[in-house]
Amino acid sequence: MIGRGAQGRPWFPGAVARFLETGRVPAPPALDTQRDILLELYEGWLSLYGREAGVRQARKHVGWALEVAGAQAGHDAAWLKQARAGLLTRDTAEAVQAGIRETFDTLAWRAAA
Repeated sequence: MIGRGAQGRPWFPGAVARFLETGRVPAPPALDTQRDILLELYEGWLSLYGREAGVRQARKHVGWALEVAGAQAGHDAAWLKQARAGLLTRDTAEAVQAGIRETFDTLAWRAAA
């Protein structure tokens, strides 16, 4: 059950553990923290699969993370779909990492507005 709930939210298992310990639901991480977690995980995929295969292997995870962050930031589905498609079609690790930063910066800016 937790596995599907953690798609796009790698911090979720820890949040469940904290809830079970305290009885309080922790707030989701801020968007900049989510970005940093995603970039760290992305580096892990590249390390595990190699740069070429890692880019492809990580796409679904990056997509899930964008959906979660977009929902948290209150973005409309059309913008999020376009941003997701633009990011997930990049073909180098560096381009994807830059796109993650750009997209999360836009999400944070719009969430603050």
